[in-house]
Amino acid sequence: ILELLNRCQGFIQPRLKTESIKVDIKVKEDREILIYTNQLVQVLLNILDEVTERFDSLFELKERLLAETNYKATHDLLTNLYNREAFIKKVKELLSDEETKFCLAFVDLDNFKYVNDTFGHKSGDEILIATSNIMKNNLKGKDLVSRFGGDEFVILIQNCDENCAVRVLNTILKKIETTFRRFDVTASIGGVVFPKEGQTYEELLKKADKKMYQAKESGKGKVII
Repeated sequence: ILELLNRCQGFIQPRLKTESIKVDIKVKEDREILIYTNQLVQVLLNILDEVTERFDSLFELKERLLAETNYKATHDLLTNLYNREAFIKKVKELLSDEETKFCLAFVDLDNFKYVNDTFGHKSGDEILIATSNIMKNNLKGKDLVSRFGGDEFVILIQNCDENCAVRVLNTILKKIETTFRRFDVTASIGGVVFPKEGQTYEELLKKADKKMYQAKESGKGKVII
């Protein structure tokens, strides 16, 4: 038996040593694979972070371009007021509300052509911008003002009756006269009240326009409601 054990030991020990070497090699290989895998995962995560960051930047750029495009489509770029189309759309939305009431006023600057012809279009543009600011500064947050073209503006004053309209529009008129006295620029303003004087946008604007011309013909620099 002892002889058999000795023979077996002589056979088993080299095999154990060989198997131990194989295990060491396998462990080393597994460790290297794990390290490589971790490095690869980190690289992929870095790429993912970069792609996500670029996607976010592109998304922000897209949103900004859409906002700019929408703004340019709805605003007059000189005065930053609503343009005609956007203003008409908003007025018609208000008309669908049965409880709404407002004053719609047509504003035309007097002697504006004289400014362009005498002082140049740059001075004319400065007057248009300043006029826009005067109107915005004397209106409330929900009120609307639009540059219809040239030196023509349209104002919508919400929750406003005739007395309110006379007060607000005369304040705007006086500010315009005071600001542009050296250019002899004033304004003729015609206003109507909804729903008393019309039911549609077209009807209201036509009446406001007619009253504005009455103000011009009666001496300019006036408000007619």
